[in-house]
Amino acid sequence: MKLFRTLSVLLLFAPPAWPRTHETVQQSFNDFIKGDLKGISLHSDGYLLAAPKLTPFAEIDAPILWAAEMDSKGNLYIGTGNEGAVYKVDGKGTVSEVFKPNRLMSRAMAMDSKDRLYVAVSPEGGLYRISGEGAVEVFLGIPDAYVWDILIDEEDVLYIASGPHGIVYKVDSSAEEPEAEVFFDSEETHITAMDFDSEGNLLAGSATHGLLYRIDKEGGGKVIYATGDREIRRILGRPDGSIFFSSFNHPGRPASKAKTSRESSASNTSENAGGNSNFANDTPSKNSSSSSRSIFSMTVTAKPDNGSSLYRMDADGFVTRWWQYKDTSIYSIREGDDGRIFLGTGSQGHLYTVAQPGEWTFLHDLESGGEITEFVKGPGDNTSYLICSNPGRILLLDNGHRNDGYFESEVVDFNQVSQFGSFQVFIEPNGKETVAVEVRAGNVEDPDRTWTDWTGLAGENLIFDIPLPPSRYLQYRLRFSGEEVAPVHQVRFFSRTQNLAPLVTGIRILDLGYEAKTITSTVSAPSVDLARSINSGIEEEFEKLANKPKQVKVFEKPGSQTVVWRSVDGNDDDLIYKIQLARLGDGNWITLADHLEYTYHSFNTKGFPDGFYRLRVTASDEPSNPHTEAKSGEAVSNVFPIDNTPPVIVLEDFNRDGDTVTLKLTASDSTSLIRRANFRLNGNDLDSIHPDDGILDEKQESFTLELDAEEDSGQSLMVEIGDEVGNSTVLSRSLG
Repeated sequence: MKLFRTLSVLLLFAPPAWPRTHETVQQSFNDFIKGDLKGISLHSDGYLLAAPKLTPFAEIDAPILWAAEMDSKGNLYIGTGNEGAVYKVDGKGTVSEVFKPNRLMSRAMAMDSKDRLYVAVSPEGGLYRISGEGAVEVFLGIPDAYVWDILIDEEDVLYIASGPHGIVYKVDSSAEEPEAEVFFDSEETHITAMDFDSEGNLLAGSATHGLLYRIDKEGGGKVIYATGDREIRRILGRPDGSIFFSSFNHPGRPASKAKTSRESSASNTSENAGGNSNFANDTPSKNSSSSSRSIFSMTVTAKPDNGSSLYRMDADGFVTRWWQYKDTSIYSIREGDDGRIFLGTGSQGHLYTVAQPGEWTFLHDLESGGEITEFVKGPGDNTSYLICSNPGRILLLDNGHRNDGYFESEVVDFNQVSQFGSFQVFIEPNGKETVAVEVRAGNVEDPDRTWTDWTGLAGENLIFDIPLPPSRYLQYRLRFSGEEVAPVHQVRFFSRTQNLAPLVTGIRILDLGYEAKTITSTVSAPSVDLARSINSGIEEEFEKLANKPKQVKVFEKPGSQTVVWRSVDGNDDDLIYKIQLARLGDGNWITLADHLEYTYHSFNTKGFPDGFYRLRVTASDEPSNPHTEAKSGEAVSNVFPIDNTPPVIVLEDFNRDGDTVTLKLTASDSTSLIRRANFRLNGNDLDSIHPDDGILDEKQESFTLELDAEEDSGQSLMVEIGDEVGNSTVLSRSLG
């Protein structure tokens, strides 16, 4: 690989000796993420690997699955949206309905040590308890409308996160008459997530300012981190004293949203039936009726401009942003058995794992999209249940076994019909099995029936010939089969386009008397920005320097003629130019310059006979192609004059009548039109002379000039007449 890189750089500074071969390389996260990953994971360092096995476990007859808990027997309980139904899913994936409160949602649940399930429904703040045998009872009424999370400690004491007053309630579930007592009253509108830290203190996240609180066992709390985002979604306290938590930004939500009073919001109801939290902008007045719009509404899928971050606070309180990806909303987090953090998103059901800051893996792209709203530890080591919405289903992730899957690349556009060469796959050498490669090609951007069928490639050492007809578009597919397929780090393939003749698309002859020059900079050789080359590549940075336009300036120079042209080449080849001149009516083309690299040329017209001429510009792509395969294109300019002979002035008549002098003049030019006539009397300012016919439009013009001039006054006259290319003649005369 080092040799390949070195050669690539050298080729930028030396003309290629062979037909131009195009190399397409895909080796980064941004390269591969444009393709379609089906059962394939993508590491942030830019390599593809077989994804952990992901299989359907159960289908739930509800679009939104809000919460999940598991009892000691391995049964899952799922809280849903719309009608708030609670389902039981046994270890074989059999689903049964255990509770249907006919409320908007069962948003939060907790399981105590006796396998009793506590279910909070919203928007009424009701708390139900379901025994292990399925008996349902109304357990407690919560003073607030919404319950977002329930946490239960080792003594079966419940902690309830609520809104819209930002209160955490504490409930002793063993009491004969349980009560919801205020444990912590924040300054925020909602407490959205909770967990315990390593010392048993309560951690609570809020909305609408995304604050992280630590609350001691007496209910005294303080803010330990302000995310700057709108909401904290999930919190994960760890035994080593560190804390993971995720945030989310609500688009359009003002940061100054104030906490509402209970009186102003207790009677509000929600109008939307599903999804994830977005806090509305308007606070109802004290007189709002029960039918007024809620200060809290919901949407199922995050908008594209939503943003999420995963943070880690260490035991000393130092916070690091571990993960963030554009337009991706974190809905759920879980720590795996190997210490990596699993992230479930609402952006088309993406599953990630994060090992450390800057190192993460795009693990799965769920086929049916939707959201991963919750994780539950699975039945075995390295397994997890993924609780998914839209559609509602449960998937089983087995991180100890690998999927069979494939990666399908984006459609690669070569801009014109191309002939394909070899296809190369670079993998780690520690795998016992390798990937299978398939390709297809066509001449329309979206693959259709006119494309070739998928064709499997065969080769040695992961270098394949591509048996495809010349085409403009190509797509490849990598198939991973078996448990020991090595990761793929790079894919590259080669192509050659048919050499197209360059075109000269426009020629302009500048006015006579101007010369163009390329100014050579005196600044020392420029250097490459290595920081920028991390993203673009060192070769691209050198190419940018090589392709910087040179500074061209135009100077006045008598007799100099300058031609400027434009050219294009369908292969982006380097071009050289030949400039030729021919007199109108003469087929003999005289070469003025050859092998020019610039798109202009200046030449001295003196020495050429007066007359009308044309210029021919020929562009050749020989610098980028063998001599036998080089092509050229040409264009001819409009007719223009070369005229280095000034007009001739003849004084035809001079007549004095008293103090009046009349002169008759004739001016003629063999090539150009007479276009300018002036006179100056006694050295005063110039004044124009009009021809006798009133129009300066011929090679010969007659002029009559009548002046007031006393006899013997010594007055003088200067007449200057010029042609259309700038030549001029001066006639001086004493008026006597």
